[in-house]
Amino acid sequence: MSLFEKFDQSIPNNEKQISEYEAWIAILYACLSSDGENSESETDLLVNSIYTKEKFLGIQISPLYEKVMKIKNEIGQLKFLDMYCPVITENERPTLFSLAVDLTFADGELHREERNVIDMIAKRFQLNEELASKIIEVMMIKNKGNILNKPLPLFTLIF
Repeated sequence: MSLFEKFDQSIPNNEKQISEYEAWIAILYACLSSDGENSESETDLLVNSIYTKEKFLGIQISPLYEKVMKIKNEIGQLKFLDMYCPVITENERPTLFSLAVDLTFADGELHREERNVIDMIAKRFQLNEELASKIIEVMMIKNKGNILNKPLPLFTLIF
């Protein structure tokens, strides 16, 4: 604990103990909410991304999601990332970064705010530029032409 941390009133004491699960959800939520839009389909993608990970078996996601939403609204994006990024182990940072990038590309567009958040996460994770660039390139290819949050063509609704 730093000398001044005990005087920081922006983070309640009971929220200073952060679980790894909470940190994962927080970082993905930072990406999801960075463009100012938080659609149900994007939230579903976040939850599905988490549920595919073995480490989250048996973990209740809703309370953690509610908690990180509240905290981000209270302290803002920069403090939010500063608070959660250090909790992620070095070994898991590339995996979580991949999920974060994938989430930002899910709607087929990458907004300036989303780019900024991805840059901040890469820096806070201390990912080397080559690895981060490869991850971004792969996710761009994977998500090219996505239509999330756009009306589906009529023919897809018939089948």
